[in-house]
Amino acid sequence: MSLSELNLSLFNDINAPINASEWLINLAIFIANDTLYLMLLIFAYFWLRGSYVVKQQIIKAFIFTSTAIVIGEVISYFFYQPRPFVMQVGRTLIEHVPNASFPSTHMLIFSSIAFAYYFSSQRKLGVILMLLAWSVAWSRVYLGVHFPIDMLGAFFLAFAINVFGLKLWNTYQNIMMQWILSLHQTLFKIWIKKGYIK
Repeated sequence: MSLSELNLSLFNDINAPINASEWLINLAIFIANDTLYLMLLIFAYFWLRGSYVVKQQIIKAFIFTSTAIVIGEVISYFFYQPRPFVMQVGRTLIEHVPNASFPSTHMLIFSSIAFAYYFSSQRKLGVILMLLAWSVAWSRVYLGVHFPIDMLGAFFLAFAINVFGLKLWNTYQNIMMQWILSLHQTLFKIWIKKGYIK
């Protein structure tokens, strides 16, 4: 069996069947569409209220995730792969623009953040975020907007960026923290003085 055949076979196994239950479809839609915004709100709160260590980890996750997204966009541009609904494969249960499928941007975001925490002192949180990443991967294949290989590609790209970027982060993190926190203190000076923001 070729890689393409395996990818299509796995997609058919995961993609929502005709008799899929409504509650499972709604759960998948929530995971696929809403968990990203929920996580961004949580990170925004912890950025504004968190300690130096909390902010440091958020910056690390942000940098690694941004890098992953940029590289992912380059890969998508040069190695375009159509989405399942463009190929008229399976069932598509949410709307999506017919842009490149590989690698999954959602999986890049969630995996990059998960690995950023996993390769730190907060490894347990990284494991939890990894489980969340794979639930997002399942949901987007289940709903028919991605193939399994899109998720695996994003996962390994996020892993590689975190592994190879860790040494650079460890070398320059103090400089970056000093610059970013200086900007943070300038922008939120009034609210910091009032104790609303840390």
